[in-house]
Formats: sequence, C-alpha cells, structure tokens
Amino acid sequence: MFKKLENILLPFADKLAANRYLSAIRDGFIAILPIMIVGSFFVLINNVFIGPNGFTNKLFGQEFSKLTELGAAIVPAVMSIMAILLTFTTAKALSETYNEDTSILPTIAVVSLMIVTPFVFNPDMGIEYINTFYTGSAALFLAFVTAIVTVELVRFFSKFKPLIIRMPDTVPSNIARSFNKLIPVLFTVLIFGCVRLITNEFGSPLNDLFFNLIQAPFTRIVSSPIGLIIIYVLYMLLWGLGIHTAFIFNPILEPIYLSSLTANEAAHAAGTAMNQIITKPFLDSVAFMGGAGNMLALIIAIFIVSRRQDYKSIAKLGAVPSLFNISEPIMFGLPVVMNPILIIPMILVTLAGLGIGVLATSVGFMGHSYILIPWTTPPILGAYLTTGGDIGAAATAFLILIVSVVIYMPFVMIMNKESNVKDAS
Repeated sequence: MFKKLENILLPFADKLAANRYLSAIRDGFIAILPIMIVGSFFVLINNVFIGPNGFTNKLFGQEFSKLTELGAAIVPAVMSIMAILLTFTTAKALSETYNEDTSILPTIAVVSLMIVTPFVFNPDMGIEYINTFYTGSAALFLAFVTAIVTVELVRFFSKFKPLIIRMPDTVPSNIARSFNKLIPVLFTVLIFGCVRLITNEFGSPLNDLFFNLIQAPFTRIVSSPIGLIIIYVLYMLLWGLGIHTAFIFNPILEPIYLSSLTANEAAHAAGTAMNQIITKPFLDSVAFMGGAGNMLALIIAIFIVSRRQDYKSIAKLGAVPSLFNISEPIMFGLPVVMNPILIIPMILVTLAGLGIGVLATSVGFMGHSYILIPWTTPPILGAYLTTGGDIGAAATAFLILIVSVVIYMPFVMIMNKESNVKDAS
C-alpha cells in the first residue's frame, strides 16, 4: 500500500518541484522576504512595544510617538508595493533559468504590470495616482502572471531574426543587448496595452478581474476546512516520502496566505475587524512548531516514553534546531521519512493543530495573526509575536504542543516494541 502510494505521488511531486514557473515564483518570494520581514518588524514594534497598547505606554504612560511615526512611514512602503516587487523578482528569477538578461526583462515586466493597472486623475488636486490596492497583496496573482507572460513574450518575439536590431561590433555589449530587445519589447507592451483596452470595455480593470475570478475564490478554497485537510494531508504525506514539500506547495500557497496576512495588517491599521484566520505565520504557529509535523512534540515524546537509545541520541541532536523550526535532523535522522509508523501521527498532529488554532481564533480566544515574523522564530513565542502580543495565542500554541506530544507518544511506544522485536531476533 505504502509502496503503491509512493509510486503514484513521487513522480507527480518531482514534476511540480521542477516546474520552471513555480520555481520562479518561489525564488521571487525569497528575494523580497527580508524586506517584508523588516516591514513587519516595524508593525510589531508599533503594536507590541511603543504603540498605544505597547509596553512603553503601559509602563511609562507614553508611546514614543516619533518612533511610531517612523514605523508608520516604513510599513506602507513595503506592504503597498508587494505586487510590483514580486513582478520584478519573479521575472528576474525566470529570466535566469533561460540565461536571459536579468536587467531588461524584469524592468519590462514591471512596465507591463503598470500598463494594466488603472491610474486615477483627480482634477481637484491636479494629480494622478494609483490606488495601492492594485500594487499590494490583492494583485499578487496578476503580478506572477504578468512576470511570466512578459518574459515568455519577449523570448518568443526574440526568436524572429527580422525583429532583432543588430548593432555594429563597436557598440558596447550592454547597449547592443538593449537594442536587440527593442522590437520584441515594443510588441510585448502593445499586447498588454490591448489587454488593458479590452478589459476597459468590460468596465473593470484586469486587476479586479483577476482578484474576483481567481485570487479570492482560490483563497476561499485553500482556507476552507476541506481544502486545509486535503492540502496538509498531502503536504505531510509527501514529507513522509522524503520530499521537502515546501518547494512544491509554498509557491502556490504563500501568495494566498501572505495576501491574507496583509489584509489583516491593513484591517488592524484601519481599526477594523480582522477576518482572515489562515495566514503563513498562523500555520507556522500551529502546525510547524519545530518544523513540519510539529517535530518539537515528537522530540518531547521521545524524551518522555522512548526506551530506544538511538532515538534519544538523535532527539538530543535535533532538539536545538527544532527550537528554531528546523526539522531535518529528526526527519532524516530517526528517520520519520519512509517510516509509516511516524508518518501517521505527523499527519494527525498537523490536522489537530490546525483544528485547534482555527477554533481558538474563531471564538476569539486566539488573536488573528497580522505580523510577518521569521519562520525560525521559536514555537509559542512566534504565536505571541505574530498576533501583536496576544496571550491567548501563546496559550493556544502551548495547548497544541501538549496535544501533539500526547498524539505522538503511543506511536513512539510502538517503536519501542519494534526495537524489542529486532533485539529478540
């Protein structure tokens, strides 16, 4: 049974992991992750430490308003242009896979995005502006599509020799490359311009069509109870088969969950209710404590009930990395990978953590996550910080950790019996 499942899932997973476009999206996200974390760092400071509800206000009766203003200036500069940044970085990553120029194509991709983005002229103020709704998280799907289509269109038109402007050998190579792409780039922006005209006939910008027809429905699907169960059963099952599932699922899921996070951040900044439960840091806080499958709980269960010295030795080696959500020493050291006995509880604790976390947030015991924190933030502390210092979130994460330990314990005890059988034989 396990072998048949492996034969079905492994080829499919390999194809997804090797997909050029998914890899480009993943690398595009990785490129902007530092600046996103920096932006969220100032959200954390403004809300946990120096803001109206921060420690300084509670302890000293003041909130250091100038520092609050500093964070308020930095945060929108990061979150409001996420789609623009991702268009550039995704196009750059895709260009690298084709050994194409990584300065021209990403720049043209951003121009393509701007062509289909509505500009608004305010006659009273005499200015033209872009609503940041169209450059932030709500435009992530359009950003990816624009980046990929731009690169592919320029490459397609560049295959036709009559469209390439050849410069004399005396012209510097960087200038020659720019002129080589001139006509392919012209055709590409014309196509995006035509798309803009067509969507205008429908009375709605392309951004709105993408958000309403693709991004919003997909968000509801992957955040629904059934969607979460299917996704994370597959996620952990593939991990159990030895596949680092983050490389497959994250390019698909992270745009959605990061979009939900920024929606919560915007709602919090506006003083309105946050309504997105499933975000990236929420998942890290309830299902990835110690790494995929709440590996920290498995380590604790081994220390409590395991009689196998090999398991205890590996658990000691993996304990410190797991405090920073690095699971590989345990995954491949015990191993959990290719071990049906331990794959079962890994799936169960993930579903239990998600269920408890969603329920606790729904009833108001656990605060909504709205601050992006590094995935290496230690368990429980991560839940506390991502919710802006919510004690209920930390308590929920602690409860999930306990429940996860209890789930793992019987399976660790089964491994004790397996050891005895081996010893007896």
